This record gives sequence, structure tokens and C-alpha cells, in this order.
Amino acid sequence: MTTAPLLGQPAAASPHAPRRGRGGLLAVCTLAVGTVAVLGGVLAVRVDQFLGAGIAATALIAFLAAQLMVQRRQRRLMGALHDSQAAFRTLVKSSVDPVVILDRALRIRFASQSAADLLGLDATRLVGNLLTRSVHPDDAPTLIGALTGHPSVTSDLAVRTARVRHADGRWRLIQATVRDLRADPDVGALVLYCRDVTSRAPAPGVDAELLELSLTDPVTGLPNRAALVRRLGTVQREAAGRPFALALIGLSGLDADVVTPDIEATALRAITARLTRGLRGEDWLARGKDGDFVVLVDGTVADAEIVAARLVGAVGPLSTSTGTLLLTAAAGVIGLAPDVDTGEAFRRGDVALRSAQAAGPGSVHRYDEARRIAQDRRTALAADLDGALERGELRLNFQPVVDVAMNRTVSVEALLRWRHPQFGEVSPTEFVPLAEESPLITDIGRWVLREACATVAALDDDELGVAVNVSARQVRSGELVPDVVAALEDSGLPASRLIVEITESVLLDDSHVIEDLTVLRQLGVRIAVDDFGTGWSSLAYLVGMPVDVLKMDQYFLANVEHDPARRAMCRAVLQLGASLGLPIVVEGVTTPAVLELLRDMGHRYLQGYVFSRPLEAEQLAAGAWRTAAVAS
Repeated sequence: MTTAPLLGQPAAASPHAPRRGRGGLLAVCTLAVGTVAVLGGVLAVRVDQFLGAGIAATALIAFLAAQLMVQRRQRRLMGALHDSQAAFRTLVKSSVDPVVILDRALRIRFASQSAADLLGLDATRLVGNLLTRSVHPDDAPTLIGALTGHPSVTSDLAVRTARVRHADGRWRLIQATVRDLRADPDVGALVLYCRDVTSRAPAPGVDAELLELSLTDPVTGLPNRAALVRRLGTVQREAAGRPFALALIGLSGLDADVVTPDIEATALRAITARLTRGLRGEDWLARGKDGDFVVLVDGTVADAEIVAARLVGAVGPLSTSTGTLLLTAAAGVIGLAPDVDTGEAFRRGDVALRSAQAAGPGSVHRYDEARRIAQDRRTALAADLDGALERGELRLNFQPVVDVAMNRTVSVEALLRWRHPQFGEVSPTEFVPLAEESPLITDIGRWVLREACATVAALDDDELGVAVNVSARQVRSGELVPDVVAALEDSGLPASRLIVEITESVLLDDSHVIEDLTVLRQLGVRIAVDDFGTGWSSLAYLVGMPVDVLKMDQYFLANVEHDPARRAMCRAVLQLGASLGLPIVVEGVTTPAVLELLRDMGHRYLQGYVFSRPLEAEQLAAGAWRTAAVAS
């Protein structure tokens, strides 16, 4: 991948000769004075031979001294220029990638020999030529527009791809990481770090621009997850015994409630620049899911650990227009084997990454090590979960659901949290499955119902509802109805303000489950299907079922701004709900752009960090839920 010089370090551009300073001006003045003195001395001979001779001798000495000073300064200038050029050549030769330097007119000022080799040319033949003469006519307008734009603080790094003619007449697809140093008075040039990506060029008849967009992350310009999957498939088919590995780099510090989308985009581009400088020549950087970075390492797992450690170390505090972001990273690494498919490789990489993140910033874990650590952690959590309720380690958070049409919070979802005395905050995705493997989940579910109803009933509001997730095991136990009735009676919360959330698969269980849900509806309790669209949902299953609300899983929002298929699914879910007369609650709305997109589609009930982070019980009691709708 590309390797660019460190920010703040001398840029890889043609060195300029040192400027003339006061010493040069003094030498010139001395020379002028000496010349005048010599002329004066000659004229003075007629007046006073002896005095004139003395003045002439003095002037001659001054003249010779000035000449000596000029010669010494010229030698120093030439020496400094020679050293600068030598340093420049060393820097360019040490760069892993081919380097091309362009002036403001996009004329090639310098090309490394490796850049010339990329096109089968001699480096001296490239210097002085316009870059656009070698670029495919269809790619030239876009490339020129991108390279001739005004330099800005966000243009330190950009990735551009274009077809360039090889000496043999064929077109090569060249990807360049561009550093815009035109504003630097010592450089005044564009520095391109190039690599040949022809192997993933589109097939004949395929729209190259559309394909490039579909395989490119719009923020960083890096290959996206789709491109990574394709690359992994190619590697596993054609590696022929060569070792390859994956390194997953997870960032922390870009929380949606702290960082605006513009600042996040700027930060991601800056982090991309840092990561690309830490790669070796054959390593391949891409974007993964959830904003992570993925490196395809040409080498063993040990090589991947070295690369990952270097990249994790490159992530750190980042200055932005609104202040300093304290960014950290961790990494998980795995070796790629021919018998492990792409999906399994990603799953193992996620296991290694989660293990590293749990260990703290800067950690790098292999999959094998992570699996052992995860198993040990799972065993410890399973043992400690029994008794966590009695020890007061479990608590509830509350996530607001906002009606964007009325601009108000209509309900809150109760979310179970566990603060472990040793491991700290443990994710529900980690401990809830452990609880569901034992009868303990029923006791915990009963406590959540009572606690959620009591907390919301104590608020100074007669309309706010509360949604409680109920496990399949608790529903199947036959104790759900008496548990709900007891929670409502003890708290005094009206049944109409309680929403019981179940998973789709519960609707397919025994008939008594449907009967219990029907009884709850008769009491006034509303029933919601959680994570709708990820399981067995269809019109056939939903028609006639005791359901009042559908909650659309946040899976549908992944890249919804740029993926037409995702947008179509969001509209389809809304239309399905409308056809059944059921309101849709969209989960996982994190950015204003997605908020506006969903609002424009007609979605009314939304939930996510764009409105509020989950609220502690104390924050809920203080009325923080009322301000959640302000974001809409």
C-alpha cells in the first residue's frame, strides 16, 4: 500500500537552494565599496602619489577579501544544496512505493525509477511531461479536477485512481495517494505515492466508474468491505501456498454523541494517512464493518502482529477544528488458511479484535490467544452472573424513542447493564446469552420488569411508555403473564404504558405463547416484535398475530446513505407496517443525515444515539428524556 512521509517531516519534493541571507548582501556591499575605493585610489595618484598608493592598496585588500567571502558562501550554498539533494534521493529510494512529484500545472517535476518501471519507461523521459498526456481520456477530466482543486486542511491525503498508458500500449490501473503540498513554500507541489491495482480492474463491458464507487469507501477512498471480500477470495484461490494474514484495527474515541459527521470524516481521513504510512509495500488496507480498518498482510501471523502493532501505535491524539480527539486503537490478527472461508475469517478476526479491545488500548491479540482468553472470560462471567443481582451489580439504562412528527419522546426502552467488579462494564451481547443458557434468565427478566415499571411510574408524566425485552425462555416458561401483572400492580403503572418486546422466533413457538400474548393485549399491554426483518418475518406470520409494534433492526441502516438496496428495504418495511396497521420503530439512528433520510421516507418513530445515549435511572428521573427530541 502507499507510504507517505510523516506529517510535519520534510516532504518528498525537489529541494530548493537555501535563500541568500544578510551575509550575501554584506558581501555585495563590500564588493561595491572596494571597487569605488580602487577607483578613488587611482584618481588620487595625481594629487598625492604616496597617499593614493596607500588607499589603493587598502581598497585592493578589501576587494580581495570580499571576493573570498563570496566564494566561501557559494561553496556553502553548493554544499547545502548537494546535501539536500542527497537526502531527497535517499528519502525517495527508501520509499516503498513509486513517487511522482507534480508542479502546479500537473507537469512531472520528478519521478522515481520505481514509478518509471511501473509504466515501463525511463525516469528521465517522464520529467517535464504533463501527467494528463499519459492518462486515459475518460479518466483525465475527473483526475484533473481532483488534483487542481484548492488545497485545504483536509486535503493532506486523498486517494485517486486512473488508467495510465504503459510503454507496451496497454492501460494500467494506477492508484495514487496524493499529498497536497502546494501551500508549502518549500515544496509547492503535489506528491503522489503510486501503486498498480490493475489486478482488480473491471472486466470489459463493466462501468469502471460505477464499479469503483461500489468498491470504495466514500469517506477515506479506501477499498470497502465488498472490495476486501473480493480480494480475499482472489488471494485464497491464487496464493499457491504463500502465507497471508489479516489484521483488524478497531478505533475508539469517535463516539457519535461527541463527534459530528464532518469531524468524524476529517478524523478518518487523517487516520487513514497515518495507517498508510505504516504499511509495507505489499500490505493492503481497506475499511471493514463498523468503521474498523482491515489490513491484508502479505506474510505470516507473526508479520501481521508486527504490522498491527505499528499501526495501533500510529493512532493517537488528533487535532481538529473543534479540539483534540483522544483516539486509541487495538488490533486482532489471524492467519488465512485455504480451508477457512471469508466469513469464518472475519468472524475469527472479530473475536481477536474484541479480545484486544477488552485488554485495553494498544493491545494486539492473535485469534488463538483471543479464543483462549474469551473462553476463560466466558467461564468467569457465567460463574459470577449467578449472584450479580443480589450483589447489586445489575442496573437499567433507558433509551428514548422519539416521535419525529410530534417532536417528543413517547417511550423509553429498558436496557439491562452489568458492571462487573473485575471486568467493568460487560456488554449485554456477552452476558445475556450466558443467562439464557440457565434458569437464571427468568429471575433476571422478572426483576427487569418490576424495576422498569417502578422507575417510569415514579416519573412526573402520565403518558411516557416503557418497553421491556422479554427472553424467549421467560415467554416459554408460562410465567410471563403473572410476572407482568405483578410488576404493574406493584408499580401502579397503567398497562397501556408497558410494551413487551419479543423476538420474531417466539411467534413460531407453541400455541400457549400466542395465548399468553393475547391475554397481555387484553390487559392493555402492547406487544412489539424486536429486531424485525432479521428472522422469520413475513406477512403470513404477522397476519392475525397479537402484535402492536414492529421494531426495525439497525442492520437495515448500515451504509443506508450510499446503498440504494438498503434504502429500498427501509421503505419496504415501512410499507409492510402500514399495510398491517402497525407503527414501525427504527433502531440504531446515529447521525443527522440518516435521521433526515428516514424522516423523508416517512418513518415517524426513531431511536438511537442521534437523540440520546442510554440514560441512567437518575438522568431519567431528572427529565433528560424530555430533551432527547431536541435533536430532531
